[in-house]
Amino acid sequence: MMNRIISYTQAIQEATDQSMEKDKSVFVIGLGTTYPQACDGTVGNLSNKYPGRIFDMPCSENAATGFCIGSALTGLKPILVHGRNEFAFFGFDQIATQAAKWNYMFGGGNPIPLVIRISIGRRWGDAPQHTSALQSIYGAIPGLKVVIPSTPRSAKGLLMSAIQDNNPVICLEHRWLYNIFESVPEEPYFQPLDKCEIVREGYSITIIANSDMLIESLKCVPILKENNIDPEIIDLVSINPIDHETIIKSIEKTGILLVVDSGNISFGIGREIIGKVKENIETWRLLNIINLATPNCPCPMSSVLTEAYYPTAKAIIEAISKMFKIDMKYDKQLDFNQLHLPQKEDIDKLKEGL
Repeated sequence: MMNRIISYTQAIQEATDQSMEKDKSVFVIGLGTTYPQACDGTVGNLSNKYPGRIFDMPCSENAATGFCIGSALTGLKPILVHGRNEFAFFGFDQIATQAAKWNYMFGGGNPIPLVIRISIGRRWGDAPQHTSALQSIYGAIPGLKVVIPSTPRSAKGLLMSAIQDNNPVICLEHRWLYNIFESVPEEPYFQPLDKCEIVREGYSITIIANSDMLIESLKCVPILKENNIDPEIIDLVSINPIDHETIIKSIEKTGILLVVDSGNISFGIGREIIGKVKENIETWRLLNIINLATPNCPCPMSSVLTEAYYPTAKAIIEAISKMFKIDMKYDKQLDFNQLHLPQKEDIDKLKEGL
């Protein structure tokens, strides 16, 4: 069947719809899930199609998370939606102490097929209180699977796989990506929860990115090619577990590593990846490494300061220029302003230049 061009938001809604249609044990719960454009449109009008299986919840994230853990233990498959990363923190005890550990505490015979969707990252005017992208925190909790879809195609495939998994899975969705578009299969499909995706093969440098930073990395490809730099771009996909095997194999080929993440640099994903690389690759084979992430401070409110806070395509070009000791000229047609929402950005068009 020919693929359609749909948005990240539509891909999540379609994955939810197809999973609920196939399996009556799947249900959705979260703040505002019964509203017409519920959860940034990712639930939409599914409450009309599945009455009694889409639940709005009170502002008690801890109780709702505990409810979902209990229902998962009975064999149901809840999808819990937290519209803000900060809201999920109110249920953090249930996530880290109960969901992640329960199956381990009882000999492996008590699976918890729970999916927790969490919106991360910034949006206009949200300031420090609602812009955190603390994905490394979830990745540090044993017992959780943690994925971070970067495109509409992966948003659908990863969510469908997460719903079928018997372990608690955290799906981190960057709100900056809800209005990007890509060709996505209409039929159900399942993307592995534990594998990187090599988006572009190359030999000059390995770029490992996730979420919105994958989009920024793809924007750089035409400029890099003009300067005879052939990048290998890897979408991290899974934060726990990290597919170190694929990453190390790529760096053994290129010898140069750039990790790009929209989370904070301290105790972040980049340092976890770089540490593992240095443990497994002889030092003489590593020509250069740069870890590009947000500074170790909260996101500012000011739009001007915010533009300087987040890594951009421009920052990626500058980092690679430093690595290769060349002065790359920017293509004025490329939008290096990360504050420009990527609405209707077609990922397929970005990939055409790969």
